[in-house]
Amino acid sequence: MYQSIPAGFVVGRCRNDEHVVAHLYKGTFGDPGEPMCARGWNRDNGFGYSIFRGESNATAGICKVCVRRALKGLDPVPARERKTKWL
Repeated sequence: MYQSIPAGFVVGRCRNDEHVVAHLYKGTFGDPGEPMCARGWNRDNGFGYSIFRGESNATAGICKVCVRRALKGLDPVPARERKTKWL
């Protein structure tokens, strides 16, 4: 299913697992900014991320939470401590 991405957002797929959804980051390709949901912070216990910019997983798609938040015009989710699967 094709998902339309609003202007001003970058799609990013986690570098660790090709079978997870991609997330939206409010920013540009050169500076992706912050993710639109907490799962976009996939490193450093919730304080960092590592993504393939501009790439979504064709089988898993883009995070529904990120898309809903972006379409509502909400701000990105700030970093906060939370358990992450990878370093």
